[in-house]
Amino acid sequence: MVARFLLILSFFIPWRSIGAQPVQPAEPWFTVTISTPKPEVTVGTDIKLKVVFTNNTEKDIPYAVGGPWRGGPVFDLDVRDRESKLVPETPYGLKEHGKVPPKGSITIFSTAAHPGEKIEEELVLNKEYDLTKLGKYTVQLRERWPKFQAVKSNTITFTLVP
Repeated sequence: MVARFLLILSFFIPWRSIGAQPVQPAEPWFTVTISTPKPEVTVGTDIKLKVVFTNNTEKDIPYAVGGPWRGGPVFDLDVRDRESKLVPETPYGLKEHGKVPPKGSITIFSTAAHPGEKIEEELVLNKEYDLTKLGKYTVQLRERWPKFQAVKSNTITFTLVP
């Protein structure tokens, strides 16, 4: 009886130790990088943000184009001032980010990012956010869908000067 118990126990010990192993995170399906042309921007001029979405898979990743959604997966911009407070959106930004229902109809169509393909978009941050105060700002994009929330862009910093 004891021998039989030890034999059965020997089958469960390896499974238990395997289950305790930490799971390695998979490589993200896509990556996002952002940049600005200059680290200092004069107040009142356009603050351009270049966004590059890269498909890291061997399959197409569908995405919507048009409407209050960004190309590629849907991202939330995290724009913060020198005190790390979120910068308020402009009326245009609220509409662009889908927080205010658009008037009339909108056209949305679907396309796909092919394996290894990079999709580039340029945003004008001061059109979407109230960037009127002098000082340092940080920006990062984060995936909105829970399935991809681990995907974040790099964080960039720029300074508004007179």
